[in-house]
Amino acid sequence: MPRRLLRSRAERAADKAAAEQLAARASIEAQRARDQRELEHLEAEQEKLKVRSQLTAEQGRLAEQETEKRKTRRRHFRSRVSLAVVLASANIGVNAAAVLGQILALMYGLSWEWWQAVPLAVVVESVAVNVGYLAHDKMIKGFSAYGLRLLSYVIGIGVGLFNYSHNSGLTETQDFAGVFGAASVLSPVLWQIYSQWRHWESMREQGLLEQRPLRFPLLRWVIPSLRAETWEAFKYGVAEGVQSPEVALAVVRSRNTAGNAQEAIREAERALIAVQADALKLTLTHLAAVYHDLDGEDPKGTEARQNIARFMARFTPFVPPLDPGQWSPEPATEGHETGTEAGTAKETKKPSEQDNDHARDFVRESIRRRKVVPTALAVGDEFGFSKSWGYDRVVEVREELSAKGWVFPNSGPPVSPAASKRIPARSLEESPSEEPAVLNGATVGSGAVGGAA
Repeated sequence: MPRRLLRSRAERAADKAAAEQLAARASIEAQRARDQRELEHLEAEQEKLKVRSQLTAEQGRLAEQETEKRKTRRRHFRSRVSLAVVLASANIGVNAAAVLGQILALMYGLSWEWWQAVPLAVVVESVAVNVGYLAHDKMIKGFSAYGLRLLSYVIGIGVGLFNYSHNSGLTETQDFAGVFGAASVLSPVLWQIYSQWRHWESMREQGLLEQRPLRFPLLRWVIPSLRAETWEAFKYGVAEGVQSPEVALAVVRSRNTAGNAQEAIREAERALIAVQADALKLTLTHLAAVYHDLDGEDPKGTEARQNIARFMARFTPFVPPLDPGQWSPEPATEGHETGTEAGTAKETKKPSEQDNDHARDFVRESIRRRKVVPTALAVGDEFGFSKSWGYDRVVEVREELSAKGWVFPNSGPPVSPAASKRIPARSLEESPSEEPAVLNGATVGSGAVGGAA
């Protein structure tokens, strides 16, 4: 077989294999395209079903809302109709009884025919109702209707007396004369009750009436431990328009928790300030002792001790006196406040000159009338300020009265100028008004502790 022919068959076989591969690839691509279209179709169907389900759910929700609205309208309509029936039955019954009494009085008393008595009776009984309707219209529109309401009451009472007096004299109707008279009086009264109720409803719809205050069980008001919390929650609910007892109690409890935390912080601050004040007093006491040991009676040392004494004078009302040779103050007892601590705890506002004048008047009157020098603590507590502020006011008044002749013995009540003239000079010399302060066994000046009283 020729070589050229064999090569041609091989090439044809290769071409056939390539064609088959191409056909297979084309078939795969076609299948992939069909699968893709099928997937897209399925996704479209799922999206359509999802949208349809959402639309169905929305339609169901709207239908439920519409059904609820119809039920609400029906309930409202039934309540209005039932109320109208109750009011109408009462008003119509009362007016019918009053008109019947007028008709019977005209027929049996004046021998009128029924067709003559009915119009006049209706006119007489409708006057009070007409005036009451005008009062109702004015009240609903927001105007005052007290005059028309009072007029309708007067007319109703007059017609009731007229109806009673005419029927009480007749043999046929005297047993029901009181009923006919009361019916004429009650006709405008019932109408005004309905008018007032409609006025309240209108104001409530417009938001012009406050909601009812929140209510707590009786036990919360009876139990002593819960009474204060209940009262605070009640006040909060009335002030803020809260009707839920749980919400009001939660707010009050959160406030109490915050207040307790703030009080704990203030207690920690006061304790820190007390420690710092004790450290400052101990340092000043040691410094005074060092000055005394180094300088002795040297003028400069004496001047330094006097400066320290004047500085310590501000703490003197709050520091227990030191025995000779004692270099540190005694530990502070419970309830013993320092000047810095008292200022932090009590000086919540800056005292004005008017407060100073009132405090001086308080100290002055106490000395003159009761012959007692009030303590710095008493003055500070009286006006809500610190002990140091009260101490300054006591010192000012003592200096003022001393200049006028008052004597303040170290023990005993103050002595007025008139009484001091009758006391021998020797007794005054034996009882000086102030004793010099002693610090570590050394005299540091009278101004250091003179105001401690």
